[in-house]
Amino acid sequence: MTPANVPLWHRRSACDNAPVETSVSKAGDAWRQAGLVLVAGLATGVLTQLGQGVLPYPSSQAANAISPWLLVAFLVGSTMPSMPRAAVAGIGTLALALVGYVAMILLRYGYGMSTGMLVFWGLGAVVGGPVFGAAGRAWRAGSQRQRAAALGLLVAVAVAEGIYNAVVLEHPAVGAGFVVAGLLVPLVLGRSREDRLWAYVAAIPALGLGALGYLAFAWLYWLTAGI
Repeated sequence: MTPANVPLWHRRSACDNAPVETSVSKAGDAWRQAGLVLVAGLATGVLTQLGQGVLPYPSSQAANAISPWLLVAFLVGSTMPSMPRAAVAGIGTLALALVGYVAMILLRYGYGMSTGMLVFWGLGAVVGGPVFGAAGRAWRAGSQRQRAAALGLLVAVAVAEGIYNAVVLEHPAVGAGFVVAGLLVPLVLGRSREDRLWAYVAAIPALGLGALGYLAFAWLYWLTAGI
């Protein structure tokens, strides 16, 4: 039977396969995104724990910092197709980083983290993950104002951590390193001169939020230390 003689209800066009192909493509994308979260999260935790053992003190404080973890959540979030997925990816990345970190402690030393520390860092993942995951998406696909705000967050968290290391922990060299790294963020990740300029402007109010965030983090640390 020739195609012209095939009944209409038996004829198929290329469009008939489109829903199936689209669903398969979406499923593949979802698996790739989940794989990225898994690998990036676990690798962050593993490398953090190894860095704490390899780097000399006080340089090892660089591997004991929150801003590198938030940067990973930011970069993973930037690859996601939507803001909600970026926020979820940020949580997943930081939660898996904690899993990788604890797993390395168990493998190397035979003990784990205290319940208080698990609660502390777990809450950090739930709070910081969606913020920086969504910020990564905004940096990649948002307006110029959103891109500036996203980069300003990265500047602020690194600078705030630098101040904390220099003033509270009394490691000025480590603190200076974080401050310099934070100030370099717009130069490296900004797409244009305007993006870089407005990122530095956005970092000013973000620094205030960063300071409040570190105070809240310190309070949370004290609160969970006795668990």
